[in-house]
Amino acid sequence: MGGQALVLGGGGVAGIAWTTGLLVGLAEHGQDLTGADLLVGTSAGSVVAAQVASGLPLAELYARQADPAHQTREIPAEIDFEKFAADFGGAVTGASDPAEVRRAVGRLALAAETVSEADRREVIAARLPVHE
Repeated sequence: MGGQALVLGGGGVAGIAWTTGLLVGLAEHGQDLTGADLLVGTSAGSVVAAQVASGLPLAELYARQADPAHQTREIPAEIDFEKFAADFGGAVTGASDPAEVRRAVGRLALAAETVSEADRREVIAARLPVHE
């Protein structure tokens, strides 16, 4: 028989906290899933999988989510919803087929102002207890 896999889904920073809390709760009730042979995750799930693979105890991973003194910073989204709606509406107005809508939305996404790659990498690195 093959090994066990733990597959974790996404959910942003809330998903990281929720999934970590879920793993702690399961372990407290006799179902410790951190010994799985394969850890797979999407987005927030990949962060939790990497944290679990780091070898830190679940209690410490939980503290990194629940205790403000141990939390990592997040870059807050700054969205002007009126401008977003106007830009989005303008981009897709007159589109004649779904492919044209996708291209218009893609152009909007590529033109969007975002945080620098260095800033985003710093936040991600801070979430990982080890970097090996």
